[in-house]
Amino acid sequence: MARRTKEEAQQTRSHIMSTALELFCSQGLAKTSLTDIANAAGLTRGAIYWHFKNKDELFISLWQELCSPLAHQLDACLNEDEPDPLGQLRLFFAGILHNFSHNPAQRQMFTILFNLESLEGEAISLREHIRGQSAHFFRDLETTLTNAIRRNQLPANLNIRRASTLLHCMLDGYIINWLHFPDRVDLPQEADFLLDSMFTLLTLPNGPATRF
Repeated sequence: MARRTKEEAQQTRSHIMSTALELFCSQGLAKTSLTDIANAAGLTRGAIYWHFKNKDELFISLWQELCSPLAHQLDACLNEDEPDPLGQLRLFFAGILHNFSHNPAQRQMFTILFNLESLEGEAISLREHIRGQSAHFFRDLETTLTNAIRRNQLPANLNIRRASTLLHCMLDGYIINWLHFPDRVDLPQEADFLLDSMFTLLTLPNGPATRF
């Protein structure tokens, strides 16, 4: 009986999270209250509070479930003993694009993330949390490119900060365009082209990401 109760509690938690994700995506993070989530999920506010103490904790739980597994795929890139950090980085980006293209929940989360700058009031703390995560990801990119230079996979004169910014902007730019202009960008079909372009720019001896 106890096992069934635990399973039911997990089902309720998952139901709350999926309902919250839908509402955060459709009406905005700042405009969605726990009462809205409870009503949409067919639950009481008490049921929500049993699982999450506030909206911040609920959103961060969603972040951890949807984004943390992807972030851990960077671990191989960060390992100084990895013989192919650039290849591992490409696999990581390919995984992001595949998940985004085929997982509706991932698309919903990215839609929310790309609208964080409009957050006000109580939701500002969530914006700062995601900014911190983004800064951490950027540092990981810099470390990966440093490892790739050490392995002679990239030019020694590569401007690491500029190259990391270029990768980040190209990846986000394609995703944003697909979200807003799906008729213009076929992301599943364009993924290999995007990756080829990104990594070709990095490896050019006097390319846009090298030092002047």
